[in-house]
Amino acid sequence: MKKNKFLKVFVVVLAAAIVLSGCSFKSKNQVVKPEVIPSNGEEPPKTIEEKVAVQTKLKKFSSMDELEEFLASGLIMSSLSFYEGNFSAVNGTSNAKWGRVADVETLKTEEKTTAAAQSIGAGSDSYSKTNVQVEGVDEADIIKTDGKYVYAMAKNSLFIIEAQPAETARILSKIEFKSRPENIYINGDYLAVYGRNGEIYKEVFYRGFKRQNDYTFLKVFDLTDRKNPKQVRNLDFEGSYADSRMIGDYIYFVTANYAHNYISGEPLLPRIVENGQVISKECQEAEKCDMADVYYFDIPYDTYNFTTITAINVKNGTETVESDTYLMAGNQNMYVSKNNIYVTYTKYVSEYDMESEILKELISPRLSEKDRDKITTIEGAENFILSPAEKTQKIRQILERYVASLNPGDQEKLAIEIKSAMQKKYDDISKELEKTVIHKIGINGKNFEYKAFGEVTGQILNQFSMDEHEGYFRIATTKNSVWSEYEKDRVESYNNLYVLDENLKTVGALEDLASGERIYSVRFMQNRAYMVTFKQVDPLFVIDLANPQEPKVLGKLKIPGFSNYLHPYDNNTLIGIGKHTYENERGGISTGGLKLSLFDVSNVSDPKEKDTYVLEEKNSDSIALSDHKAFLFDRGKNLLSIPASLNAGGGLSFSGVLVFRVDESGFELKGRIDHSNGGQGSDRDYWQGLYYYDNTVKRSLYIGDILYTFSNNYLKMNKLGDLSPVNDLELKKGAEYDYTVVN
Repeated sequence: MKKNKFLKVFVVVLAAAIVLSGCSFKSKNQVVKPEVIPSNGEEPPKTIEEKVAVQTKLKKFSSMDELEEFLASGLIMSSLSFYEGNFSAVNGTSNAKWGRVADVETLKTEEKTTAAAQSIGAGSDSYSKTNVQVEGVDEADIIKTDGKYVYAMAKNSLFIIEAQPAETARILSKIEFKSRPENIYINGDYLAVYGRNGEIYKEVFYRGFKRQNDYTFLKVFDLTDRKNPKQVRNLDFEGSYADSRMIGDYIYFVTANYAHNYISGEPLLPRIVENGQVISKECQEAEKCDMADVYYFDIPYDTYNFTTITAINVKNGTETVESDTYLMAGNQNMYVSKNNIYVTYTKYVSEYDMESEILKELISPRLSEKDRDKITTIEGAENFILSPAEKTQKIRQILERYVASLNPGDQEKLAIEIKSAMQKKYDDISKELEKTVIHKIGINGKNFEYKAFGEVTGQILNQFSMDEHEGYFRIATTKNSVWSEYEKDRVESYNNLYVLDENLKTVGALEDLASGERIYSVRFMQNRAYMVTFKQVDPLFVIDLANPQEPKVLGKLKIPGFSNYLHPYDNNTLIGIGKHTYENERGGISTGGLKLSLFDVSNVSDPKEKDTYVLEEKNSDSIALSDHKAFLFDRGKNLLSIPASLNAGGGLSFSGVLVFRVDESGFELKGRIDHSNGGQGSDRDYWQGLYYYDNTVKRSLYIGDILYTFSNNYLKMNKLGDLSPVNDLELKKGAEYDYTVVN
């Protein structure tokens, strides 16, 4: 059998439980390579300090059998906690007290902010493209246009619409999916659609899988005849959709198994299925197969998931897909440049692990020789007999029995010792309690190359918290406020900005910005970063990154309200969209209606808010606050269009788009395009984790001098000049253009 291309696997195991410190991979094209050592025959690390040290050593499994043993040994986790000298058992790993170091403020992890919509061509040939973060790196969306046709996804239907001329726009065909699609890509005459496959359980081949996880479908259609689209590729990926980008003809498609269940006899790695045939095989199933390199860090961990990145040629359906799989934590974000994918996630120090180590350090010397021998035997057991978590649990049971043998006075003294030791440990590792882990993966067509690993203090907001510029990676984080029984005082949140080199080593840092606040939006532009934090007022920080080794705050502006998203107008002007705030009758801060801000940053030491537009309706809202693809801006046309839902008198009064004229002087509301017939209700639709009315406008785009606005109900067309109506296309079933795909 040929070498299995689907098993080019880098497995990187990173603990959510303990601190990683100063570790990075080097590109295999560089002279300096990571230290690779055998995975067997070494004494496992015991203390947190030893665990930190060993994490700088990259290890490699020698066989799939060894990987299988590793996976099988890491599934059972500890279930004991200790508080004030008393042990108690909890179910599973859901111990709220010790599961993390503290109660942390939740930051939005969905990628909810972006860059400018691009226009191409001129005059009637110009059209808007999806608002993306990096030019040349396309992002999937629910609606796309190529300047003549519009491809719009409403619920389970994908409409292919002849959009020009607008006066005679018509639906050419409709693809109906049994499983709801999520987003699409367009590449010339090819259309890619993906979503969760809710029908796969009916397939005969699926019934033979012992591990019956969720699957994500990706289908490619040939649109040469747009009245009769033809499916030319049908892929299913084991796992949930995580993210994707398209560069050139390749879609880089990321799926994740957040709770991957190991089952003996099943493939160790997630399956990829094409036309009902599994195309991802394990080496042991083949007579001849080169063992894939499987790398990892030999450290304990709490949770892990398989993350698979697959390169799919949209135009060439005969080209084999290429995948790399990584074993890492969940809650991921992704930033993609033209040459690299950066996958990040947040990890926390486990208070339970810290506490276990201190308990053992304090109590072990007081135990009988017999109990100490038991602990030595437990620690020396093979992982297939006792997992690391089970070892910790059994050792704690021995320690618990000792604590129970003490009189109440001695138990109280021991509790004081434990608390004092834990407080010192917190002081020693304060910046390690919450960290963002960064993986850098090089991309070139369908080829992947794992390049580097790094980490910084704090948690990111979304993809716009990251940026690559001239070989440097810039990232902004919030270190959330922390409270613990072992902390002397509550630690307030603060914000940071880090600059990392091509090996993801930190070369510059700004830390402790805006104590007590957290990041609401970030925008990187060449040698500057703009950061909005918020608690009671909106500080806009202007940060100089011209010298990567010495980032510095040039100026800041404090105004009422906050901006959820920053968008470049030009090199010296920013548009912000967020909410207005005001002081309430209790002396606190309340959130008001939608707010647009125009920031002048030409004088970096003294940024100004040149103009604002605030909606009077306090309950006004916009998808653009949380979804950058809903933000349509074109400087050449002085056009800004945002979806909005307005409430007056306690009920919905308007659902549509607000269209502004915007220039260097400020905003002018040109008009509103309503999809709700004056605030009338409609059916509700569950989309992206929330319920929306079918008359909620989710996107707008333009072709030539026509503005198209899109909801589940309509594609409306209005003239850009005066917003006069041109055409309304109702999106509904029609037998003359129905086309059904079963999945």
